[in-house]
Amino acid sequence: MASIVVEFSTREPERLARWWAEVLGWQLDTHAGFVVRPTGAGVLLRFVATTRAKTAKNGVHLDLRSESHDDQNKIVERLFNAGARFADIDQSSDVPWVVMADVEGNELCVLEPRTVYADTGPVAAVVIDTPDPRSHARTLAAATGMELAGDRSEFASLRPPSGEGPYVEFLESTSGPEGMLRVLAE
Repeated sequence: MASIVVEFSTREPERLARWWAEVLGWQLDTHAGFVVRPTGAGVLLRFVATTRAKTAKNGVHLDLRSESHDDQNKIVERLFNAGARFADIDQSSDVPWVVMADVEGNELCVLEPRTVYADTGPVAAVVIDTPDPRSHARTLAAATGMELAGDRSEFASLRPPSGEGPYVEFLESTSGPEGMLRVLAE
């Protein structure tokens, strides 16, 4: 069974890897490039060098879990103090999550408390924009052994068979998963 890796293309791999390791409380591994490993349930984050600049919203982003509304506020404050900024991706002003961008402008969301994400660790979900959520989810499920947890025309999600770790969620979008992040099955 393959595992999920989120790969960040970045101009400064070490800086961005250190930032994510710090804000998630995970471990930075520099033995084979720049990799951030979860200390418990989670997904591997890999950081690779690129000269390409970020020019548009990423088609892949991380949703961070909170345990309460107070915890959500503390996570937002911690991210902001670490250099993250609030981001506008044309979200409604009444959504219960907070959209931010890391120190290189990669979007992320700090979710309001949701019981469905209780066993995910700090990363609730890896979210992928795609024109065909069902097909993309089934393909990744076959490659990784993850289980289909939700399947509608506009949304599909996968869950690790253990029940621990982040979901992989596919949202219907005309843009697809282009950008500075990509999801790999290794």
